[in-house]
Amino acid sequence: MGCIVLLILLMALAAEASEPGPEPEAPYAHTAEYFPAEEGEYRKVLFSFLGDCALGCNEIDHGKRKSLDSYVSRYGFGYCFEKVRYILEQDDLTVANLEGVLADPQEGLAPRTKKAYNFRADEAYAGILKEGSVEAVTLANNHAGDYGQPGFDRTVQALDGQSIGWFGSTDWGGQYFIFEQGNVRIGLVGSWVDYYWRHTEEMQAMFEHMRKVEGCQVIIGVIHAGVEYDKRHDNNQTKLARRFIRWGADIVIGHHPHVLQGFRMLEDAPVYYSLGNFVFAGNFTLRTEYTVIMQLALSFAEDGTYLGSRANFIPCRLSEHREINDYRPYPVTGQEAQKAIRQMQYDTKEPWLIRDYVENVGAMQDFIPARQDP
Repeated sequence: MGCIVLLILLMALAAEASEPGPEPEAPYAHTAEYFPAEEGEYRKVLFSFLGDCALGCNEIDHGKRKSLDSYVSRYGFGYCFEKVRYILEQDDLTVANLEGVLADPQEGLAPRTKKAYNFRADEAYAGILKEGSVEAVTLANNHAGDYGQPGFDRTVQALDGQSIGWFGSTDWGGQYFIFEQGNVRIGLVGSWVDYYWRHTEEMQAMFEHMRKVEGCQVIIGVIHAGVEYDKRHDNNQTKLARRFIRWGADIVIGHHPHVLQGFRMLEDAPVYYSLGNFVFAGNFTLRTEYTVIMQLALSFAEDGTYLGSRANFIPCRLSEHREINDYRPYPVTGQEAQKAIRQMQYDTKEPWLIRDYVENVGAMQDFIPARQDP
């Protein structure tokens, strides 16, 4: 009899243990709350910046089993950002670098340019950004003109159709973008290195217009320069960042190298050289594993005066597989998170340092006061 009672008890305990418990909370679910209130702060605006996002691929690769097309056809537009959306929804604005063209392959589309990689996705793929809580993109990069003026124009139309803002100066069109909240106006302007060297006067005039006419208290300059897959930033990146700062940029953020690079101060302004890749459908395989979501908190006094900024880096892996790209980045913790932050530190020289990673918070950086004479 005692054996039967014991057996029943063990079966009950086993059944209880097998019942699913509450789902563990997703990592970094409350990172926005970890930014401290800065001295004199009345308003905090939180941006998220993402690395290179290419939603398209070469024409020959469309429809292949390993292409993003295949994943989207199976799982829908929400697939790519489904593991990070809850983080991006915490901010006031998410900004990505959109590399490539959004244009349906219909008659009238300009032939692709003669280069190794021409990235194109259907216009409906703008819905991937919308589903991912990405509200703005920069088009100032070396793939915006992969299909000439028609391709660029259709990209803009596709973004407009999803109410996604865009900015950047290119040979096919350009504009700045202004985010407004209360009495705060934050301007975003971008350029890639080839265009910049041919249009320096135009770029300088844009900065002056944003400050003096548009009344932006903060200008964020987004640059597209550097050597692909080089873990160190180069002189072109520094020269372009320095010029942007002298024209009035308060913060500079970089793309193009496809890998994480470091941080430094230039003339009292922070420069973040490269955020690596994010959702990058241009390659089926991976040459790098890690990326970050860069949260940037901008602090303002009650009268709208800009006080300064604080960055937090949330480490992510580009794909669940180490070699095959599944186009679905996700946040990592522990040793993997530390590895991602070390990649940024590799390109960050003293006296500047990337602050240590803190579990479930990220790598929260020091507060950087506003420049006195931007």
